[in-house]
Amino acid sequence: MLPVFSTPLALLGLTALPALAAIYYLHTRSRLHPVSSLLLWSDARVAPDGGRQIDRPRLPLVFWLELLVLALLALAAAGVHVPAPTGAGPLIVVLDDSFSMRAGAPDSPRKRAVEALLDDLRRVPRSSVRFVLAGDRPQILGEAVSHTSEIEQLLEGWTCQAPTARLDSAVALALELGGESARLLVLTDHAPDAPPKEGRVRWWALGSVTPNWAFVNASRTTGPRGDRLLIEVANLATDARSTTLRLEEVQPARELRRSELRAAAGETQRLVLELPEGTGTVRAVVDDNELEIDNSVSLLPTKRRPVTYGLQLADKELQSAFDRALKATGTAIASKENAHLVFVDGTAAAPDASDSWTVRVIREAEAEAFTGPFVLDRSHPLTDGLSLTGVVWGGGKGPLPGSPVVMAGNVPLLTDTESASGRHEIQLRLRTDLSTLTQSPAWPALVWNLVHWRSTFQPGLQRANVRVGEEAVWVLTSFPGSVEVTRPGGERSTVPVYARRATIRADRPGIYSLHAGTESVSFAANTLNRDESNLTQCVTGHWGDELNETTLRNDYRDVTAWFVLVALAIATLHVRLLARKPATGANP
Repeated sequence: MLPVFSTPLALLGLTALPALAAIYYLHTRSRLHPVSSLLLWSDARVAPDGGRQIDRPRLPLVFWLELLVLALLALAAAGVHVPAPTGAGPLIVVLDDSFSMRAGAPDSPRKRAVEALLDDLRRVPRSSVRFVLAGDRPQILGEAVSHTSEIEQLLEGWTCQAPTARLDSAVALALELGGESARLLVLTDHAPDAPPKEGRVRWWALGSVTPNWAFVNASRTTGPRGDRLLIEVANLATDARSTTLRLEEVQPARELRRSELRAAAGETQRLVLELPEGTGTVRAVVDDNELEIDNSVSLLPTKRRPVTYGLQLADKELQSAFDRALKATGTAIASKENAHLVFVDGTAAAPDASDSWTVRVIREAEAEAFTGPFVLDRSHPLTDGLSLTGVVWGGGKGPLPGSPVVMAGNVPLLTDTESASGRHEIQLRLRTDLSTLTQSPAWPALVWNLVHWRSTFQPGLQRANVRVGEEAVWVLTSFPGSVEVTRPGGERSTVPVYARRATIRADRPGIYSLHAGTESVSFAANTLNRDESNLTQCVTGHWGDELNETTLRNDYRDVTAWFVLVALAIATLHVRLLARKPATGANP
């Protein structure tokens, strides 16, 4: 670490040094001539020191003392601070863990960031260093370390596979973790939204503008004659470009389709096609470019999880409305025994089947038509995407058991009750003669939400294809204590099972295999994030300065007083030398 100055403008005082040297350099030397008397001299004055004649003087000791005093006083005025014996304070490094940091490998922003960090630590040793990974959720990487070998070992865990980087959350965690004395360094490939204030935070961006082809959306859904595939590829560049899209089945290995894509700057091309029934895992690939991680996607076949239902309603009109909406979902199947969803009238007994959910429709004699405003519990699965604008809902005004899901003012219209075994009973008060609900778009949406919600409790994976950063949920048929997870690359781990459910977070792209006893499934995770794949916003630059009053107080020692004391001592010596010797000129 090098010394620093609290008031560097005071170093302008060093300009007095050449001025002093010029005075001595231009000094006119005069020779002494001993005479018996000065009575005959018309002018006995000593010749003045100075003149226009340039001579090479023999500089006396007092000159060097004066030069040193001036230098010391100028440095003292600048406020010299030297590094503390214990080194600089702790450093917390926030690492951008998003996949855009892998662009341009091997000379990626991640590689440049590691080199810049190690160089900074060699220049300014720290008492300790900690790392915070900024992914879709911030997390601490290891413990605090101080040696270079330990730092390099921890940095191996910086894999840059997260779908996004929440730098603000990571910086907040780092500030809370480090306390007042810690300094922060953010390593990323993007400029900050606002330059950090001088003091604790430094922001280093080490990215570069690069064109990129990327998959930004991919899905696979079941259809009546096979699966439907939707793929979107974006040209994330500043000019029009072309690439080749290949669609292939993994096992048995065969090419299904090859297309030449050409897109304008920033344009997205969409491909929708039907896959033959029985097609296995499908992989889509574009030509190699600067960012390899978003050049391909893998999509596994989705298994249907049908939901059976039984209608036991006395009102034929209402039963017909339910039947039409249930069949429109494409996954609900009518059944007379052990149905997953049983629709009954308000006074009917609930079904005996342990896995049957009851939808109890209540028709009250005293009712009125409600036009809103309706209050919806948006955290409940039944209200996902549901809009009741313009709907007239007829029903009674009395209390209903369960947690309110839809209310008209303070009147509950739809409630949900969960039993200790996990079964749900939905209370729906509805008078069709006073309502427009069953004729509105909200009706099929409400029924679809109900069927989809019930299907999530069926054994199997809720989704066979997820994005990196999302969670895959596996509902098992048995009650094992844990599930063994084999991640892409062969790493194995276990996750606990609660109520026959195992939740696995996809933290990297690839195929995940799950095993629990005799049951096993697989799901795919793909890197699909347009913002992170867009490398045209990447920059290189430094923002922020950690040098402030707190840094000077904690990491440096003020030695201004020592400079002043030494200058005073030299000045005293200078005075004594002049007093001991008569003023006879510079060169006696």
